[in-house]
Amino acid sequence: TEDYHIQAIVSRTGHNANATAEQFKANYASTDYQQVLNDKEVDAVLITTRHNLHAEMTLQALKAGKQVLVEKPLAINQNELQQIIAFYENAGSSAPILLTGFNRRFSPYARRIQDLIKHRSNPMILNYRMNAGYIPLDYWVQTEEGGGRNIGEACHIYDLFTYFTNSKVIKVTAHAIIPKTNHYSRHDNFVATMHFEDGSVATLTYTALGNNKYPKEQMEIYVDGKVLMMNDYKSLNIVGVKAKGIQSKTMDKGQKQELEMFAKAIKQGGEWAIPLWQQVQAMEIAFEVEAKINE
Repeated sequence: TEDYHIQAIVSRTGHNANATAEQFKANYASTDYQQVLNDKEVDAVLITTRHNLHAEMTLQALKAGKQVLVEKPLAINQNELQQIIAFYENAGSSAPILLTGFNRRFSPYARRIQDLIKHRSNPMILNYRMNAGYIPLDYWVQTEEGGGRNIGEACHIYDLFTYFTNSKVIKVTAHAIIPKTNHYSRHDNFVATMHFEDGSVATLTYTALGNNKYPKEQMEIYVDGKVLMMNDYKSLNIVGVKAKGIQSKTMDKGQKQELEMFAKAIKQGGEWAIPLWQQVQAMEIAFEVEAKINE
C-alpha cells in the first residue's frame, strides 16, 4: 500500500533482517528493537514476532510514542493484557493508536454482513466452525511461546463476534474433547459459547479432528428471518431478504483493508480501526475459554 514507507526491518538474526530489508527496500536492517523505538523517523511499528513477545514489545513501542499494529494475539495472559489496559488508563488522549491484527472483521464478507445486520430488531444466533487442521503438539504455536491455538488463533473469531454484536460479553462457557491418544489435544478441539448483553448467542466449534479437503472456516448467522452463510471467505449467501451476496475466486480475509484502516486512523485521527474495549474483550474471551477447557 502507498500509505507506508518501510524504514527498518528488525529480526533476531542479521541475515534474515538484511534479506527482508533488501526485499522490501527498507532504509536499514537491525537485530535491535530499541534502535527502531529510538528512531524519530519511525511513526509506527508492525509486530509479527512469536506470540509470547507481543504484549511486551507492544508496551515498549507505545511508551516510545509509536503507533502499533501487533499481530494477534495481543497478549497471552490476563496479566500482560492488564498492563496494556493500565497504559491507556494513564496515558491520556494523546496516546498512540493500538490495532491488534484481527483482520477478518475488515474482509469484504464481514463488512457486508455488518451492513445487513446493523439495523436488526432482535438478537442473533451466530455459529462459526473452524476446521483448523492438525498441528503437532510440540510445534511452537502449541507451546508457551504460542499460548495455544485458542489464544493464538480462535481470538480472531471472538473479535468477529464482538464486531457483529457490538456488545459486551456476559457469559462464556466451553467444553473440550477428552482425547484417547496422545496425538490430539483438548486445547484445539472444543466448542465455546458466548452470551452477549444484546441477547445474542454465539458458538465457535474449533477442531483439529477434521480434514483439509473440507473448507476451513464457515459461519451461519440467524437474525430477523434471515440466514447469512459465509464459506471460507470465498462466498456469502443470503436467504430471507433480497440482497446480493459475495463471491470471490480466492480468500479475502481483510489483511490489505486492515493496513489501510490503520494508516487512515494515523493520518486522519478520529476513531480507531478497532475500539480498545473490543480488542480487550476478544482476548478476555480467549482467556476465559482457555480456563474452561483446562478444567
